[in-house]
Amino acid sequence: MSLVELILASGLLLGSSAASLSVWNRVATTLLEHRVELEQIESLEAEVQALEARLRDPRQDPLGQELSCEEQLQRLVVRLENQPPQSGVVRTLEMPAGGELLLIHLQAGDQERRRLYSPAAFGGCGGDPAGLPAVAPAQALAEGGGNGAL
Repeated sequence: MSLVELILASGLLLGSSAASLSVWNRVATTLLEHRVELEQIESLEAEVQALEARLRDPRQDPLGQELSCEEQLQRLVVRLENQPPQSGVVRTLEMPAGGELLLIHLQAGDQERRRLYSPAAFGGCGGDPAGLPAVAPAQALAEGGGNGAL
C-alpha cells in the first residue's frame, strides 16, 4: 500500500467516524428532548387527575346545603386556589363569560392542557334544573310512566 492510499483510507475512516458520531449525537439529543417532553406530559396528566379527584371529593361538598351553580363554582375556585399544583406545573383559573363554567389551564414547559369544568357536571348545583319534583321510579311505574311491556 502506498502512502497516498494510506492517507486516503485514513481520511475516509476519520470522515465516516465523524459522520457516525454526529448521527449518534443527534439521536442522543432527540431522545433527551423526548424524555423531557414525556416528563412534562406525565406531570400535566397527573395534575389533571389530581384536579378531578379534588373536584369529585364528596367531603368537599357542604352537607345539607343546596347551592346555586354560581355559588358552587366560587367554592370550587377557592378550593383549587388553596391547593397548589405539582412542582413544575403552572395552573391558571379563568371564568369565561356566562359565570357557570371554569377554565383550568395547566402548563409545564412547552406542554399545556386546558379543561373546562361545570359544577353541574359534578352534581354540585342544588335543586332540579327543570324545577320539577323528583319522582321515584316505582311511583312513576305505578302512575303509568312505564313502557307497558313486561
